[in-house]
Amino acid sequence: MVNIHWSNDLIVDMHSIDYIPTKCVIGLDRDGVINENRSDYVKHPSEFVPVDRSIEAIAGLRKAGFGIVIITNQAGIFKKMCTEEDVNKVHLHMLKLLGAAGCPSIDGIYFSITNQKDDYYAKPNLGMFKKAEDEQKHKNIKFSSGYYVGDKLTDLKAASKIKATPVLVRTGHGADTEKELKKFTYRELNKKTIIFDDLFSFYEYVTSKSS
Repeated sequence: MVNIHWSNDLIVDMHSIDYIPTKCVIGLDRDGVINENRSDYVKHPSEFVPVDRSIEAIAGLRKAGFGIVIITNQAGIFKKMCTEEDVNKVHLHMLKLLGAAGCPSIDGIYFSITNQKDDYYAKPNLGMFKKAEDEQKHKNIKFSSGYYVGDKLTDLKAASKIKATPVLVRTGHGADTEKELKKFTYRELNKKTIIFDDLFSFYEYVTSKSS
């Protein structure tokens, strides 16, 4: 299952509803990339602690003309540690932080309610990515010409499957994932993946590359 909240549902600046990105889409995992991981899941806005400069990075990417879609597994719902309403409240808080940082809107937030292998919408499966592309054809959201940023192997596998450039950040579980990625099993995925210390470092790279 997937629950979708578009920028025109949780908008920070109503004038940005019709915003069309001028550059490729950048997909973002949430926990470990935008905010710090919690073993008991982020269940309330007060538990949402941004990774250093991550909010500024997203605002900078948006200002530079990139599409922004957040795609995240929220297995805490399946485990009954939080509800879909709890996740919605966390995302509204996140969007308010983005708005305060100068990011007027994003193109979508998708979350699965499990991390189960047989859930079409849970990464590394592509349900959320496909849904984003289908729902946002008018914005030319195509991951095959963009990036997906995460901190776990499931993120990198999903990026590779959808033909996006896999991006690993060392925040969250990223440092451990980097070690895992060096195993022979993941040699092909390792070749495709670009690695950065954090989301802000990726922002600096991609904006300098596209300028």
